[in-house]
Amino acid sequence: MTTSTADCPACARLRAAVRVIAGETPLFEVTAGELADAAGTDVQMFTRHYPSVRACGAAAFDEAAEDLHRVCATALRGTRPDCAARFAGVADAVLRWVDTHPQCARYLFVVSERAAEPELRARSSGLKRSVTCLFDGAAGHTPAGRTHVEFVVGLFFRAAAQALDGTGHGDHSALRTKVLALRPFVT
Repeated sequence: MTTSTADCPACARLRAAVRVIAGETPLFEVTAGELADAAGTDVQMFTRHYPSVRACGAAAFDEAAEDLHRVCATALRGTRPDCAARFAGVADAVLRWVDTHPQCARYLFVVSERAAEPELRARSSGLKRSVTCLFDGAAGHTPAGRTHVEFVVGLFFRAAAQALDGTGHGDHSALRTKVLALRPFVT
């Protein structure tokens, strides 16, 4: 995401709108006009900032992914090096983030996983790798090192996708239950 679009209020509305629309309609079916209407702007404003709906979708993903990555990195600061403590801290922080950013969470965990967009799926894989890298210091404290961390991060993303599929708001108790069920994998 470029600095010029990061601070632009119209761009922020477009990114928010694409996260909502893509939850209901495949991204490749969304037109610039539909997206501009949903964001309360016009097509000219859209085309001034994004060359395509896909580019806006990628920017929306990157914005949410950067925020989630920051939440995970912050949660890891000051935790003990054992994997279980790190997982618990990050899981709790991510669950709080999901509660306050439900559309972003659904876009990251659900929409990107079932997207027919290779670029969006690649971005999702990149996010998983970046979260896994945050745990690198704990890899020596896990049963199978980095492979174990990758496995647990993958399970977390899968649990989130299953729990958030079909929901964008409200009670995330299903997600909380699925995440807590992962604890045996990190103890």
